[in-house]
Amino acid sequence: MNGIKFLVKKVLPKSIIDIYRKNNFKEQIVNELNRDHNVKYKKNNIKLIPSKKSYYEQTANLFHKIDIKYSNRFYFYYLDYFHRLYNENIMIDNMPIDYSMTMNSLEELKDYSKELYGSNIIFDSIANYIDKVVSNYSIVSDRDKIVVKYIKNIKNKKVKHFDEALQRILFYNQLLWQTNHKLVGLGRLDKILINYYQNDINNKVLSKDDAFDMIKEFIKILHADYVFKSSALLGDTGQLIILGGYDENNNYVCNDLTFMFIDAIRKLQLPDPKILLRVSKDTPRELMEISLKCLLTGIGCPLFANDGVIIPSLISAGFDFKDVNDYVTSACWEPIILGKSFDQNNLMDIIFLEPLNRAMKKNDLKSIKSYNELLNKYEIELRLYLKELINKLNNIKFQEDPLMSIFTRDCIKNNKDISSGGAKYNNYGLLSLGLNNTINSLLTLKELVFEKKEYTLEKFNDMRVNNKILKEEIVKKFGKDDNNVIILTNKIMDITSNELLKCKNPLGGNYKFGLSSPGYISASKNSEASFDGRKAGTPYSVHISSEDALAYTELIQFAGKLNYKQNKYNGNVVDFFVSPFLIDNNFSKFVDFLMLSLKTGFFEMQMNVVGSETLIAAKKNPENFPNLIVRVWGFSAYFKDLPDEYKDLMIERALKNEGRL
Repeated sequence: MNGIKFLVKKVLPKSIIDIYRKNNFKEQIVNELNRDHNVKYKKNNIKLIPSKKSYYEQTANLFHKIDIKYSNRFYFYYLDYFHRLYNENIMIDNMPIDYSMTMNSLEELKDYSKELYGSNIIFDSIANYIDKVVSNYSIVSDRDKIVVKYIKNIKNKKVKHFDEALQRILFYNQLLWQTNHKLVGLGRLDKILINYYQNDINNKVLSKDDAFDMIKEFIKILHADYVFKSSALLGDTGQLIILGGYDENNNYVCNDLTFMFIDAIRKLQLPDPKILLRVSKDTPRELMEISLKCLLTGIGCPLFANDGVIIPSLISAGFDFKDVNDYVTSACWEPIILGKSFDQNNLMDIIFLEPLNRAMKKNDLKSIKSYNELLNKYEIELRLYLKELINKLNNIKFQEDPLMSIFTRDCIKNNKDISSGGAKYNNYGLLSLGLNNTINSLLTLKELVFEKKEYTLEKFNDMRVNNKILKEEIVKKFGKDDNNVIILTNKIMDITSNELLKCKNPLGGNYKFGLSSPGYISASKNSEASFDGRKAGTPYSVHISSEDALAYTELIQFAGKLNYKQNKYNGNVVDFFVSPFLIDNNFSKFVDFLMLSLKTGFFEMQMNVVGSETLIAAKKNPENFPNLIVRVWGFSAYFKDLPDEYKDLMIERALKNEGRL
């Protein structure tokens, strides 16, 4: 009897919890699939592959059960929406694999990593899946025969041609999506593919027009499943193509493919995949011109990453000099080292306003007599707050991940799975919110409370809590080329940096942060009001931006004077709106602005090239603007697919940029 009671107490609750988790997981999948606003998926359609054994055996089981039902495309690419892995730990995501390794055969990969798991299960299951694809392929054209040949070659032949290289990348890319990896990037494609392209051109196997058409087909296939692939919002897929950048000899490298990928995105007018262009003072002007033409369409990309700032920042953070020139980024903008990083860059947000709110609650406000005393109270609370975040991050457990490990060179060298610290770099990344609001809040308090003495701190805090601070009264200086603002911003960044550097994560890596985050709306919904006039529950300021209409040159000057060294490299995006008419009428001057900005020293830059009138009309009559695309945070999306709160914020920012609000 006592044994039965023990079983009821110990086993039954765990079973109930497991069923509850599985049902929640199925509900989550169904909700994601139905975000195309055309509900057609039900929970009972989802077949979970449980983790009864090791994760790589679970993965093998998934490959065995995938139903291949597809219409013929230019390349093979298929995702079974309904057979899904079920795992309790956090999946490693938000990063590309080193696709140059996929150019080798499966047999070579197996031989290269044979000691990693002491088993060939994962490789044998991929080989069986290849056989399954080939046997099920409906051959109705000569193109189908070519694709089937490419799929067969994956097992035991290296890639020889450009066309085949694109298919090889797509094959492994869909395996990653199929195994629950999210926000799967694509790496430096112009570098990975250039030798295959150049050999085919030289040997007259294909023409530039042929290659361009293949790139367009490649992009269209990656875009096709964007609803399935989307994370927080429709379009948030993480499918980022990296182009350009310095090589190992510190020469800026771009090629035909760099231009072709940008031009293909410009002509296709699809919001996904997107492009990040690594740029520097050595970037050719014609590359900046075609990039600006792409942005002028409203597509929202490329995002510019400044090698002249990012590479020194990575070196100061402890990355090997021989590695940093091959950096890529995660789904949005956070730098990582291709094929050597485990870095999980989007684990949590630092909300810089939170310590200020805590200081207001924990202290006798009457006793704070000076601005410096207030800053000291804020610093104390900021340090305590950061320790809390670190404690939470230290409890995270990542899922064993054979696919990611196979394509991470040091996992094979160290004979250790990527989830256990097998990679060379194992850093945890935090994003951040509200630094703009915090700086403006502190400067407003300095002026109105401690200098002009128009309010007591107690009175002004009551006004904040009750949403009664008038925006006309506040100080808006974040983003301005003002020495006091720059000093204060760097001070808070340095405090944060120093506190995070005190600790190592469970895998022996560092904690890093950046001044950008996608959570400026979602994380603010339950937030208190702030001293900069921001009302409770309303969005935080976006990335490195200004609340007022500010000259782009001044915002860039400000960004160029921030200190991004040590661990402050986890994405620092200057973000602004530009009127398309401004660029149209001043195209050459705007290219000049971009080229000069590189020398000024911004970390990263993105822009929305769209006017407020277009956005207002599109919100009112979405049927008239079905293909209007906007930049949301690190991705672009159809404006019609966005929640109203995002539409409203974009309209507000566009109006401010035009000086109309």
